[in-house]
Amino acid sequence: MTQQDHPSEKARAKSRKEAADLDVGARLRAVRERAGLSQRELAKKAGVTHSTISLVEQEAHAPSLASLHRILSAIPISIADFFALPTSQQNVLFNDAADLAVVTRGEADLRVLAAERRDKALQMFIERYQPGAGTGDEPISHDGETAAVVLRGTIEVRVGDVTRVLRRGGGYQIIGKQPYMLRNIGKSVAVVACACTPPMI
Repeated sequence: MTQQDHPSEKARAKSRKEAADLDVGARLRAVRERAGLSQRELAKKAGVTHSTISLVEQEAHAPSLASLHRILSAIPISIADFFALPTSQQNVLFNDAADLAVVTRGEADLRVLAAERRDKALQMFIERYQPGAGTGDEPISHDGETAAVVLRGTIEVRVGDVTRVLRRGGGYQIIGKQPYMLRNIGKSVAVVACACTPPMI
């Protein structure tokens, strides 16, 4: 193996670890089999390649939130039921940065507060996007309200035919089921605090 081969192998190992940490592959295999679908059948219904489903189930690839939503919608199962987060009876929940539940890792890193309570009416995310990264190729559509504030960096938000560039201190609020996408168009990591109701996961 040459010296140039090492970074790609490290990247593959990191992706495998991230997927394994979330148990996404094992969960997907279980819900797919419970629905009586083969990998090829699920891939066709979701509009993705067979290799995508295979790699996710092997814990070799951690899908973006948009991709995971697209795959799960074809089963169908909600992201909330997919992750089956445990329920807590506590009404006051504190999270240190290291305690936030991981939704996705990698170029788009999404963490969620108060993962223990699935019956909450409001959900709060801390999102970090590497330069060029965003919510994915598929627009996110949430049947409720979503609001976000840019804490650091520069992001581009697209809602239908409207595109806006937001910087630190700026934000947006989307009322109703309007598909949207966001992307970090800056040269440094962008950090966004996002809240939605009802919860997405």
